[in-house]
Amino acid sequence: MNTADIVDSLIREAPPEGIYTYSALLKTVHEKKFHGVGLSDTNGKKTYILFLEGEPEGAILADNKGELFGDKAIYLIGGEDRFTLFPLNPAMVERIVFGCRIYDKSHFTKNYSLKLSEIGKKVERIGRLIIAVKNAGDPAVGIPLKIRKNGQIVGSDVTNQKGLVSFRLLYGLYEVLIVHNEHDIDVYEISFAPEHHEQPLDLEIG
Repeated sequence: MNTADIVDSLIREAPPEGIYTYSALLKTVHEKKFHGVGLSDTNGKKTYILFLEGEPEGAILADNKGELFGDKAIYLIGGEDRFTLFPLNPAMVERIVFGCRIYDKSHFTKNYSLKLSEIGKKVERIGRLIIAVKNAGDPAVGIPLKIRKNGQIVGSDVTNQKGLVSFRLLYGLYEVLIVHNEHDIDVYEISFAPEHHEQPLDLEIG
């Protein structure tokens, strides 16, 4: 029995507490100091996030190729994923987390509340980010790529025949996830500034 099967057996009899988007899930468990697991089951892929005292401590992704654990499982969560929340005994959660611990908590946003715009505050500008993905100096064609900010996937595309992808984004810091396959993911940090608007940024993956 793999780890996902063990979690499934534990939550089978647990009454679900609701269905949430990814961001709403994080907000809810944080406010409730929740112990348990959030489960997303879509298109043959199951994603589990394990919580202790409202904090995400472990993660599992399971599909027909096998399982991913911890940080690599979190990389593949999409902003459109919906999670069913199940309560579990904290001691049981701790035992499962031992094998799937999340070490990089920057995947998750710590600011769960919406803030009102400040009077007189300059409106944040949006630009077009173009990334030129290269492998050994040549355009990398057909590479799935995701853009993430504060733990949320904000864009997803595949490089074209010139190795290019583009996104409409607010200026700021982002993470670029190069998804070679669901078990091989590279993460790069980029700073998207106004001077980069419609100016391709080279990203070497070879």
